[in-house]
Amino acid sequence: MIIIYHHLEVADYILTNGCTNPVRSKLDNNKTVITKLFNNEQGNLTLVNEYICYKLALALQLPVSKSGICICDAQTLDLNNCISPSNYGPCFYSTYVEKSTPLKAGIVRLLSNIDIFYKLLLFDHIIYNKDRNIFNLLTTYTKTDISFRLIDHSHVFKNETLWDSNCFKYGMQDFDINDTDILLSNQPMYTMFLQSMSFEKVKLWNAKDIFIKTINEKMLLEIIEELPTEWDLKKENSDALIEYLLYRVYYIENICDVICSYWKII
Repeated sequence: MIIIYHHLEVADYILTNGCTNPVRSKLDNNKTVITKLFNNEQGNLTLVNEYICYKLALALQLPVSKSGICICDAQTLDLNNCISPSNYGPCFYSTYVEKSTPLKAGIVRLLSNIDIFYKLLLFDHIIYNKDRNIFNLLTTYTKTDISFRLIDHSHVFKNETLWDSNCFKYGMQDFDINDTDILLSNQPMYTMFLQSMSFEKVKLWNAKDIFIKTINEKMLLEIIEELPTEWDLKKENSDALIEYLLYRVYYIENICDVICSYWKII
């Protein structure tokens, strides 16, 4: 499969609020993007994580910024010493969102897409994301609409940037579906929603059906095949990740029960 990537034309400056040192950049189509570089400080699993989660979010019709893979090389104009030759290679980018801010508590009740919260909850549980905070739910404002979208999935899949086949094997052996770590870690963000809406259990169950219908082995294999070979994801680990994600989808009703029990929702 031949994939043509965008070229990273300009690396402008490093953002200060990300451990992967994301770079505000410009692509060859003149789009402003936020780029996570090849061989960044947190390693290339951050890029793998970002791309897989982006494609899953798209398939589940979650609101995300248009993202993809771009090439950084010696022709990339580096304005502020953002890159070095070690960063030359395929990077992950997400489109910069104009007129956006981190989600704030007082705004949640005004969101036109507040019901996406049910899918968001399950998405975080399927990808084992313990890093849902105000900086990775962006709020956009127009004259007629206030809504949020998801960004930043570099630290997911249980062991974040250090996962391998063993962590998934042990997770399944321990039946980590019953873990409340995700709920505990993300509680500040989730509480913002729960204080602004009436939680309807039926909507969580409806969202659950979407995950079951959408995520399957074929679609996961197709996503894995799109990853650049330079990111060096070993087949043993990608196969284990697919098995782990399918395991979490298979037990998604148990996940719903854990969520409802945690918040004492009848």
